[in-house]
Amino acid sequence: MNSSTRVALALLFTAASLGNTGCQSQDRPIGGGEPSPDSNDSNDSSAAALLIARWEGYIENYQFPSGTDVIQLDIDTVEGTSIQGKVRFGAGASVPPPVDPDVGYPPSADPDHRYDTHVPSEGFDFTMFGAQLTDRRLLFSIDPRELWKGWCELQASYPVSPGSETYLCMPNEGWSGGPDVCYQGGQPADCGYLELCGSFICDCRESGCTVDAQSAVGFDVAIDEQEANGSITFGSKLYNVRLTRDP
Repeated sequence: MNSSTRVALALLFTAASLGNTGCQSQDRPIGGGEPSPDSNDSNDSSAAALLIARWEGYIENYQFPSGTDVIQLDIDTVEGTSIQGKVRFGAGASVPPPVDPDVGYPPSADPDHRYDTHVPSEGFDFTMFGAQLTDRRLLFSIDPRELWKGWCELQASYPVSPGSETYLCMPNEGWSGGPDVCYQGGQPADCGYLELCGSFICDCRESGCTVDAQSAVGFDVAIDEQEANGSITFGSKLYNVRLTRDP
């Protein structure tokens, strides 16, 4: 299900609005142009070798809910054109794995930020997607919805109507209430569970639910021996990111 379909369906089921950070930035990405069509030839061994490390730093003019601006990038594998790693944001506690499909996830999340799919949550290791190295310029992205992949895979799927090929992770019985007391089909239900399923954060099919991660938050950084500087994009807002290799 593409993002435009998800948004349209969410409106039909009175999903809660997904917040934006409200921050503004006039920063511009470091480095210009697009990767060369011959980017594979540019992936020389010296530039690739620089990548494998833990990079720690911060996002300029931005704060996560914990009040920090820190970011950590762990690149552990570079094989040919395959670059694999994880990205962690903020300084919040690690998010525990989901265990209860009937309760919203994470259960301790701030209600004002817990279901914002534009900005990545703190305390979770997001997968790097589509990483490309051109000379020493690294492009990749992460999907904030990856946080809910494990929770979505605990869910059953339900057609939005008999015979429909569109599914969601709760019966289409309507829901009401909130933010602390909610009802589904006249029975009490967890508000977080209803909000997540009503927002179509999960990608559901007849066989079940998951999250089909997509390119959502983009990175553009220039790698040097000890520094990696560039930009990150949250929605339509762009911020500079400064990283230093961890010895």
